[in-house]
Amino acid sequence: MRSIFPSLISATRLIACTALLAGAGARAETAVYVGNIAPYSYPPEHGERGVLFDLMHEMALRAGHSGDVQVVPLRRELEILRLNPDALGVLARVPDREAHYRWIVPLLRERTLLITSAGSSVDISTLDAARRLRVGVLLGGPAESAARRFGFTHIEATTSVANNARKLAVGRLDALVVLGGVAAVKDVAGKSQRWRDGVVLETTAIYLTGNPGFDAARAQAWQAAFKTMRQDGSYQRIVGHYHYAPIR
Repeated sequence: MRSIFPSLISATRLIACTALLAGAGARAETAVYVGNIAPYSYPPEHGERGVLFDLMHEMALRAGHSGDVQVVPLRRELEILRLNPDALGVLARVPDREAHYRWIVPLLRERTLLITSAGSSVDISTLDAARRLRVGVLLGGPAESAARRFGFTHIEATTSVANNARKLAVGRLDALVVLGGVAAVKDVAGKSQRWRDGVVLETTAIYLTGNPGFDAARAQAWQAAFKTMRQDGSYQRIVGHYHYAPIR
């Protein structure tokens, strides 16, 4: 009588191979990330998802992607994009990041500026006046890059804007260096905030960004998707909803 075991073994191998191929297919989709910083992204319970989240979601759909966008801490996003050749995110293009990423297409333009509490008498009107102040920045963010390049001497970096807002409120910091979108957010750390704007240090562009090894053909597909968003006005509608001007 012929043994059924070879057939069972063959069937088992076929099932295993099918599972592996299915897993490979599932993993083939580019992972898409956005940093968890308002107003660029918000948690699901907020209602609105944020300007960069919405841009990435729409662009992903047009590039043949599922549209799934993962919200992660900025430091994690930086590390993922630096190490994973098949991941995309959104980063501000600053000099110390230039060689470590592939800059695919600019999405927004942002100011980097100083802010302090509305009731503070600290002088943040000029760079010379502010350089020796105790300033808070987001660890690894473009504001930290700017503060160091512009010669601030007392920089405290932390992992959230909320932490910096608390330190500012209790007098442990004199001012914050932030992007303009962050300065426009009025609810930080569960409290309504009133800021006073100071000197603008620089203007930078926020890009769709990948690893230097990100596939060129896939990058072109995402560029083409963004182009269609500009052509039909969806890009302008998304950024306008969050009070941004379209990038030129």
